[in-house]
Amino acid sequence: MKWRKVPMHDQLFAAMQEHIIALNEQALCKTLDEALSLGVLPADIISRGLSTGLEMVGERFERGEFFLPELMLSGNIMKNAIHKIRPFLISTERKSSGKVLLGTIEGDVHYIGKNIFSAVLEGDGYEVHDLGVDVPPANFLDKARELNPDVIGMSALISIAVSKMAETIALLKDNGIRARVIVGGAALTEKNAKTIGADEFASDAWQGVRIVRRLIER
Repeated sequence: MKWRKVPMHDQLFAAMQEHIIALNEQALCKTLDEALSLGVLPADIISRGLSTGLEMVGERFERGEFFLPELMLSGNIMKNAIHKIRPFLISTERKSSGKVLLGTIEGDVHYIGKNIFSAVLEGDGYEVHDLGVDVPPANFLDKARELNPDVIGMSALISIAVSKMAETIALLKDNGIRARVIVGGAALTEKNAKTIGADEFASDAWQGVRIVRRLIER
């Protein structure tokens, strides 16, 4: 197929954005099919349609118009949309935006915030590796050595896990892991995040995505 990049497709990008804001996955899939059949460049579909729509969802979340369920659903819709056009992305050799390693620290089994963050990151084009919950420091180190991620994200909702997070960050640095570390969760503030050695603190999933974008310098 011959891909095209022309202004007349702006209305398709606008429709994609509207469908994401409306959390209407069925309508979004229909618009994606139309765009692909017309030869719209897959990279433009992502950057001008999907990612822009997700940014609009994030703006509504920050204004208090959307809440965590909407944020998570929009991330999943984006992830499914990327999966749908992945064969076309491969054919145009699009690379991922970057690699992120995630996990909830040892001693903590909370996962909702981490899963929302993971879904939105994947929807935004990042390669995400999720270690799950109650992850020991050594597991973070082993996986970081294996994957060489750009960013490592850790979450903790209970204060008892913060010391284990500090231990994990120290272990990573002592072993030469150069990935930037971003932390979040109810047990943390920007001040104590710096105290335990983290590079960045995110108060919510959308702020986390913006920080990851900045760290990887998209």
